[in-house]
Amino acid sequence: MLVLESCKNKIYPAPLGFSEELTFDTHREVEVGWESTDGIVLSGTLFFPRDAGIYAAVIWHFGSNKWTRSPFDNSAAKRWLENGIAVLTYDKRGVGKSQGECCPFADPDYFLNLGQDVLSGARLIAEHPEIDPNKVGAFGFSQGGWVLPVAAAESGGTIAFTIIGSGPTVTLGEELLYSALTGENDCRPSGLSMEEIDRQLKEEGPSLFDPLPYLLRMQNPGLWIFGEVDLSVPVRQSIAILDTLINNENKPFTHITIPNANHGWIIDGGICPSGENEQEVDMLPQIFQWISDQI
Repeated sequence: MLVLESCKNKIYPAPLGFSEELTFDTHREVEVGWESTDGIVLSGTLFFPRDAGIYAAVIWHFGSNKWTRSPFDNSAAKRWLENGIAVLTYDKRGVGKSQGECCPFADPDYFLNLGQDVLSGARLIAEHPEIDPNKVGAFGFSQGGWVLPVAAAESGGTIAFTIIGSGPTVTLGEELLYSALTGENDCRPSGLSMEEIDRQLKEEGPSLFDPLPYLLRMQNPGLWIFGEVDLSVPVRQSIAILDTLINNENKPFTHITIPNANHGWIIDGGICPSGENEQEVDMLPQIFQWISDQI
């Protein structure tokens, strides 16, 4: 069993490796623990299809918030399992049962640490007897645009594919400025034209964490999916970087843009999620087909 927080809110290390497997009508799951490169221990759950076999696998990384692992009944895990892909979902560092500090964006090593968290988890599950070590990938959303390239670039081939939803390829400073200029931070449109926003972005230039050195080192196939009217991530600038890497560096990258969709892939959605009458685009069939084409 994992050790819970003490009265001082200190999170004690989860047992490393794979705990006892639990079997349910719909799937199997295993508690896992692994150590990242800076010594903190992370805790997660590895989901398997109901029947024994040898499976591809994916590790999930979601967003900039203090997220915890996704429960099976309230996630898309079932659909991944139905497509023969095991899923590792985990508590972000400093959240739930994972050690460390969550969300110190001013720390220049923050995204590097998050990337190592993903990579260390991928290396662990590649050792499981029911995981094909040549078919372990990563799926990240939003902040994953900075985190997954670090993991993939450092992986030495451990990560076979990456899928990034609404993730920037621009620097952290550019994304922060874009969100401020569009009004995304206040959930209220700023009224500035895209031409004016583009002008200010170009004038300010890159700053803070830059994923480009890691994108240049990535060797694995990568898929990026953007919402056309994303007010959190500068989509056109991010696509321009990808196109340069594809055309000039021969990178095995692909990008898809969803027309009229926002950051959360909601068609004609508001600047921030409302939860009312929202039409989310289901991209999983295309994602599964893309993975199949790669592996």
